[in-house]
Amino acid sequence: MEPHRWLPLEANPDVTNQFLKQLGIHPDWQFVDVYGMEPELLSMVPRPVCAVLLLFPITEKYETFRTEEEERIKAKGQDVKSSVYFMKQTINNACGTIGLIHAIANNRDKMNFETNSSLKKFLEDSLSMTPEERAKYLETYEAIRVTHESSAHEGQTESSSSSLSSPPSSSQPQVSHSRTKASPLCHSASLSWAKRNHVGPAKATSPSIRLRRWRPLIRLPSVGLHSVAPSIDEKVDLHFIALVNVGGHLYELDGRKPFPINHGETSDDSFLEDAIEVCKKFMERDPEELRFNAIALSAA
Repeated sequence: MEPHRWLPLEANPDVTNQFLKQLGIHPDWQFVDVYGMEPELLSMVPRPVCAVLLLFPITEKYETFRTEEEERIKAKGQDVKSSVYFMKQTINNACGTIGLIHAIANNRDKMNFETNSSLKKFLEDSLSMTPEERAKYLETYEAIRVTHESSAHEGQTESSSSSLSSPPSSSQPQVSHSRTKASPLCHSASLSWAKRNHVGPAKATSPSIRLRRWRPLIRLPSVGLHSVAPSIDEKVDLHFIALVNVGGHLYELDGRKPFPINHGETSDDSFLEDAIEVCKKFMERDPEELRFNAIALSAA
């Protein structure tokens, strides 16, 4: 039987916020760009922050680490609170939506849902389910699938004349998850407010990279200055995960993994900085990669 496959979603606050609105969530919380790792760039993010979505490349190095991490946790164990909402991913290209569900589900006490919210119903129905059952339920939940498809068509596009990084090497594992191309998140970066609307990719000319705008560029067949919708069958190698604070612990929620990953203690005040430390570890494992992007769910 052919696996379920959706159109890939873009890591773009405009897209994700419209998606949440269509799912019946009042805009008290909104996704915003995270421009870099330095304190002055993190200070641009409105507080409090209750979740971070990280977009990163699936590479051979990462897959090796993922296997080793799973074996280590299975051997040593970890503490995961029963209140953590976690679901598996069984739909190709659905990692963006699953990341959004993880972000909202683990902060549902903070959210204001509209009366007829399709996401509220999905969460209520699936609360007592296992991670595998939640994944199967999503496969049949038309309201979220239709909203996902609509949002996937509304992503930011770029002219074919733009400078985009090369497509992934054929030697890298091809995993259909997300349809975005990210400018680099830098360990040392600067940004002026005048440059906030620049969407060109930063150029890595030295170890200290100037960050222009840390937002992905979609790589689609172009028609003039706009782009046609991506092929639903096209293989891409970028993936979303959610980072959330549940009960004072920072959890990484990835539907490709068998369980949540507990990254240690955190607090409402330190969550963004703690989540970015986790993002740094992803980057350090693939120092030659530039395709990293993050958006934060912040109080509006």
